[in-house]
Amino acid sequence: MINKSFGLDVDSLIFDLEDSVSAQEKEQARENVTKSICHAKQTGKEVLVRVNTINSYLGIKDILSVVPEVPDALVIPKADERSIITADMIIGAVEESLGFPIYTIKLVPLMETCKAIVGANEILSASKRINGVQFGAEDLTNDMEVNRTKSGDELEYARNILIFEGKALGIDIIDSPYLDITDLEGLADETIRIKRMGMTGKTCIHPGQISVINDEFIPGAEEIAYARKVVEALENAKREGKGACNLDGKMIDNPIAERARKLIRKTEKRRV
Repeated sequence: MINKSFGLDVDSLIFDLEDSVSAQEKEQARENVTKSICHAKQTGKEVLVRVNTINSYLGIKDILSVVPEVPDALVIPKADERSIITADMIIGAVEESLGFPIYTIKLVPLMETCKAIVGANEILSASKRINGVQFGAEDLTNDMEVNRTKSGDELEYARNILIFEGKALGIDIIDSPYLDITDLEGLADETIRIKRMGMTGKTCIHPGQISVINDEFIPGAEEIAYARKVVEALENAKREGKGACNLDGKMIDNPIAERARKLIRKTEKRRV
C-alpha cells in the first residue's frame, strides 16, 4: 500500500502509525514508514506521518524514529496545547542534534475532540511549526455522543471554528475523510460543501476517492482563464486611475482580484 501510494495523483501522503495500526504491529509499521519517507519525497509529494498520541511512549518513539528522515510534517492526534508544545520541543531537540535548520519539520494538529474545538486558537497558536490543521470527524462525534450523519449538520460548528481560526493564522484547513468508499456521490456532495465553507483540502482513505476530491479542489482550465482575465481587467483599470472595473457585467475590485490571484498561485504551485 505504501509503494502504491507513490504513484497516486495527490498533493500529500499521510503515513499512519496510529489508529490504522494494531498494537502488535506498531514497531513494524514504524520501521516500514521510516524506510519509506525518502522514497516518498522523491515523488515530489508532501509527506506527512501521523504519529501515536504524544502522551504515550509510542508517540515519542515515533517522533524520534521518523524525524531524522525529514518528513514534511507530523500529524499530532488528539491534539491539545500540551501535546503540540511537547512535540515541538522533541522535534527541535532532534533537529538541533542532526544539524537541521530549526522548524524544518512542520506540525499539523488533528482536531478531534470537543476540547480541541473550543480551544482551537490556543492549540493552533502553540507552535511556529504549525502550517495546517486536520479535522477528525469520527472521534469528535464519538466525543459528542452523536452519530455522524450524511448531511454533516452535527459537524458544521466545528468545521466553521477550524476554518475561521485557520484562515486567521494563514494555514491549510484539511477536512476529515468520507468513510463510505462506495458512495462517490455523497463524497462529491460533501467535498463541494466543505470547499464552499472555506476548507482548503480533504483527506481520503481510498484511491477511488481521489479523482472526486481533485475535481472539486483543482481549478479547471475555464476557471483559471477567468481568474487571469479578472486580474488583467483590474490591472488595466488601475493604469487608467480606477479602483474598480466592470467585467462581463460584474464589478471587479481588489478583493475579487486578490481571490483570483490566490487561485492562480495555487494552481502554479501544484504544477511545480
